[in-house]
Amino acid sequence: MTIGLVLLLSVGAVLGFARQDPREQAGRGELARSPARPVEGTPRKPPPPRRPLRLERIEVGRGARGAAVVRPSELEGPQPGVVLLHGWGEVERSDYRGWIRHLAQAGNTVIVPRYQRSAQSPPDRVLANALAGVRSSLRRAPIAPGSLVVAGHSAGAALAADYAGSARREGLPRPRAVFAAYPGRIILGYPGGIPAVDPSAISARTRILAMAGANDRVVAQAPARELIRSAVNVPTRRKRFILVQDPAVDDHGAPQRAGRVARRIFWARLDRLIALARRSRDAGSGG
Repeated sequence: MTIGLVLLLSVGAVLGFARQDPREQAGRGELARSPARPVEGTPRKPPPPRRPLRLERIEVGRGARGAAVVRPSELEGPQPGVVLLHGWGEVERSDYRGWIRHLAQAGNTVIVPRYQRSAQSPPDRVLANALAGVRSSLRRAPIAPGSLVVAGHSAGAALAADYAGSARREGLPRPRAVFAAYPGRIILGYPGGIPAVDPSAISARTRILAMAGANDRVVAQAPARELIRSAVNVPTRRKRFILVQDPAVDDHGAPQRAGRVARRIFWARLDRLIALARRSRDAGSGG
């Protein structure tokens, strides 16, 4: 290639750039001055963890007709409510402490009725005791209207359904949803067990989630299935039965645990049920 041809090509390249659209040149200059942008698909920095809420605990009532209320102390006004009913004989509620704290950290006022003095408490009195504990709690710590969800484990799960069936008659808030984990009514030493409130009294606007453990040798699956079957006023789309088959949590005591699997199977499902029930309320669909 001759020197003349090289010079000609160089001059043509310079002139060609000079003839480009001024807007394109401006765009290049703007791009050159703009800060570097992350490449698509680059992991974003995770948001900082949310600061835990400060919680307070309030004791109301006396003895078997008392309750504990755990709620965020820094939130103003009535907060959404959750009633959590412990299993038979678990009067101190220590095995549910992590779950209670989790629910309160989510912004709920958590009511935990005591409902018995010991495992020898007469079963035919426990529902009245639980209702008294809820009533005392609501006087001391009102909740947001139309927000209540009732949850329970074992005997407490049976009582959660009983609460839903008797709330209107008792002048208490009707629950948006019932979460019944491994429900049961048979109590050793008491042939009649816990008397049942007719599930057909549960409002059609209530959602029901009943769970049974495949390896539950205390109450088995029948009570959870029967709750779903006998809540005849609740539309099928609003009630669900789940058989838990994960061997880590398919035994009767599993809902008391706070391990990773228990949190996924029980805590997360209750969280979703709460969100679904309250979202339906906020959307004005009637529950």
